[in-house]
Amino acid sequence: MSELHRESHPMILYHYTSAAGLYGIVASKSLWTSHYRFLNDTSEFRHGWDIVLAAIERRGTKIKQISSLAWETITSFREDSESVHAFVGSLTSNGDLLSQWRGYNRGQGFSIGFDADWLRQNAAEQRFDITPVIYDTEQQHAAADEAVAQLVARLLEGTDEPEGARAQVKRWWPHALKTALALKNEHFREECESRLVWADVSWPPGLKTRVAPAGLVPYRSCQFGQFNKIIIPNSTSHPNNCGIEEIILGPALAPQQFWAVEALLATHQMRLAIKQSAIPYVAD
Repeated sequence: MSELHRESHPMILYHYTSAAGLYGIVASKSLWTSHYRFLNDTSEFRHGWDIVLAAIERRGTKIKQISSLAWETITSFREDSESVHAFVGSLTSNGDLLSQWRGYNRGQGFSIGFDADWLRQNAAEQRFDITPVIYDTEQQHAAADEAVAQLVARLLEGTDEPEGARAQVKRWWPHALKTALALKNEHFREECESRLVWADVSWPPGLKTRVAPAGLVPYRSCQFGQFNKIIIPNSTSHPNNCGIEEIILGPALAPQQFWAVEALLATHQMRLAIKQSAIPYVAD
């Protein structure tokens, strides 16, 4: 088959979720991202943040030489951890992974596959980044050093603002937080995770709060249809699919869930592939 006629397949990023999550994503045409302080495992963030803080310390002398005000601002931001907000959603390149199924209703969840290019561009319109998680220790330290190097470059450029150094640190700080959120312990490598992240020094527009078993959780929606345009046409046919290419049913779901998902999609005028997990897993 010639290159001109070879069918191209989009890269897919998957989001694992429960039945309620699938219903909400399809009905609202959006992905909900939770405030990073409400992650299921807060040690995930602490791991990356410690690496970023270590990189800042390594450049501390240089930063102080450029601007003592910049270092004072960094110190105040480190002490006032409420000064920056970030919202995180989880994606993966592996849509049929046993450890993920076990984490979502013991195999009774769903894996939603999105066209990665479509999702990236649509997310960027709303100031979300999609970043592959880094698991390798050396690469993590390199990423943190690169982030701090960007701050140093900004400070060296200077600014005409009266307190320009403070403003430069403030503008850079969300990038530091995004970097930390992309660094994860190597033992989670099999997850092949990417993170959908929005970060800034203030609460975002469109901020909402949902009820969870542990209490209230602030969240921000990454919308699929609010711009009244399709950035990249779906490769698998239907314009109402909002970038969704396929849905994989968890290995422990009852067979009739195939028809339930088909009915849900029909309700919202969506047509896409519905697949069953290939993993032979039965919930305990």
